[in-house]
Amino acid sequence: MSDPRFARLVADARAGRLSRRHLLHAGLRLGLATPAISALIAAAPAGATAAPVGSRPSSFRQGANRTCTVLISVGTSDIDPHYSYTTLSSTIALAAYEMLIGLKGESTEEFEPMLAESWEASPDQSIYTFRLAPGVTFQDSTPCDAEAVKSSYTRFLLLDGNPVNVISRFVDSPDQIEAVDATTVRFTLGAPQPLFLPAMASQYGPSVVSPTAVAENKTDDDPYAHEWFKSNAVGTGPYRLVENTLNERLVLERFEEYRRGWEGEHFDQIVFRVVPEGATRRQLLEQGEADVAAYNVTVDDLQAMRTNPDLQVVEYPSTNVAWAVMNAPRLKSKEVRQGFSYAFPYEEVASGVFQGLLTRSGPIANSVRGHNPETFLYQTDLVRGKELILSGGFAEGDTFDYMFDSNDEREATIAQLFQANVAEMGFTLELVGVDYDTIEGTIFSDAPAEEIPMFIGGWGWWPDYNDPWNMLGPNFTEASLGDGGNAGDWVNPRFEEIMAEAETYTDEAKLKELMAEAQTILTELDPPVIYYGQITRYNVLRADIRGAIPNPLYLDAFPFYAMSRASSS
Repeated sequence: MSDPRFARLVADARAGRLSRRHLLHAGLRLGLATPAISALIAAAPAGATAAPVGSRPSSFRQGANRTCTVLISVGTSDIDPHYSYTTLSSTIALAAYEMLIGLKGESTEEFEPMLAESWEASPDQSIYTFRLAPGVTFQDSTPCDAEAVKSSYTRFLLLDGNPVNVISRFVDSPDQIEAVDATTVRFTLGAPQPLFLPAMASQYGPSVVSPTAVAENKTDDDPYAHEWFKSNAVGTGPYRLVENTLNERLVLERFEEYRRGWEGEHFDQIVFRVVPEGATRRQLLEQGEADVAAYNVTVDDLQAMRTNPDLQVVEYPSTNVAWAVMNAPRLKSKEVRQGFSYAFPYEEVASGVFQGLLTRSGPIANSVRGHNPETFLYQTDLVRGKELILSGGFAEGDTFDYMFDSNDEREATIAQLFQANVAEMGFTLELVGVDYDTIEGTIFSDAPAEEIPMFIGGWGWWPDYNDPWNMLGPNFTEASLGDGGNAGDWVNPRFEEIMAEAETYTDEAKLKELMAEAQTILTELDPPVIYYGQITRYNVLRADIRGAIPNPLYLDAFPFYAMSRASSS
């Protein structure tokens, strides 16, 4: 068999670097017949063949100190970075792949090299040139040169997956991408685009994938090998995917040829372990059987874990704004939506439910350009709320339905608090508890407004990069109706005009002016949602984990290559 991946697999088997399960999964992914897989297992040293799942490859230093176990609530059926828009898939992508550039540390506006050693923009910011680090290879030994980068971004554009707008906003044709020479890639955008660099550093989409892996796994019906990349990964990142068991775990091990090398302290293995139960996640962290959990322990548990000397709680101001969607057609008028905005229990949610980990805000977080600190914020006023709801065409005693994630303790409490306020005004809020998949499916459904609940709680957004258009467009524009994120079927003509101008802005002062007006429309004048506020995210880690610096735009992701475990000596 001439496939270079098979040769690598044979070498790994003979060296004892893979367990039985790793060999089985890898063989199946390559389409090997059962006798061939059995031969691979037989070729492995006895210790490796009998090793349990998750055992250390023999070339790695022994012990759990070299493994970082990350607890996640659910798995994902698609980790293709050019197609999937999930937080988990982007977290995996930041370990297995690289982009041309990335965000630096905690900054949302400074960049650092990844595949590109340097970059420059033309004076009018319409042409961007990236110079690649020489000698970089993918995890399948394919050279990562300018042609490979162009091929990857061509795939991204033509595959037309969920995050494609991250770069198609600026580059709508592969013809705008040029491999100038082996280490130089040029993007000719056709117009000034000051946000192109932030977009290229997004955690959603601009990963560079192996053209060889695409070519070897494509079919006539699937020319970009999306089906294969849904469960596999081949990038240039520090860790390569070796196991992916949906709803069980994903395992990445260090890519030995990673160009930055492995001197110093680094983890050899990253394990994403699916643990749906919150209480179990806490227990695993406290017992030292897991190392990291990103924003998936309850606030009550978090308070208790702060006092545990074996753990560290890292809080950071995110760009995530949370809200409850209002169904504009079913709620009849802006007055009704204003009325329910007055009915929401803001103080109880901020101080009680989130216990201080939420700051009142409008739709744009304070670290995102265009944020207006003077944006109108509703205060709870049940008398005023009732007046507006009645003036908007409803009668006392009417019933409204509110969908929420019943598995999220926070959202269940928020729903009950809101229900109590609505009852005090003389109306009924009927609570409909569902799982998160149903929430997401409803938000992105193309069902007509009359089939969508009047309220959907526990939604929200953060931008793909530091830009208010990217924050607001997916949720509130007419283009996002149907199966987009505008689940409340809300349309405002003046807002559409503002967004059209903001999409192609070149002047920062003008953008600020436009966004101030946009935020007034979205809050005071014609609210499409009820804003909880800006969320402070948190990670819980074992006390000996080092280097896990969070970024407000790379939510729930970790800089694994920079992370290590402190020595116990």
